[in-house]
Amino acid sequence: MLLEKLPAVQSLAPEEKWLLIDELWRDLARQLESSPADAQTVALLEARFAEYLANPETTGSPADEAFARLAERKRQWK
Repeated sequence: MLLEKLPAVQSLAPEEKWLLIDELWRDLARQLESSPADAQTVALLEARFAEYLANPETTGSPADEAFARLAERKRQWK
């Protein structure tokens, strides 16, 4: 786990960790804005969005359900 390599981060207070998350997210966004998107990824996202627009009631998921699925997968990886 990457966090184990950063002991100083482990000792941060929760509020400081949230600030770090925000800083990392903003930095990542800046880096991604300056690099071109992968054509295959763009095509996949466009296809999935088109599918959602055609059938929003059957292809979409509420955010809380999607996050619950991600959390379950994360538990399975450990």
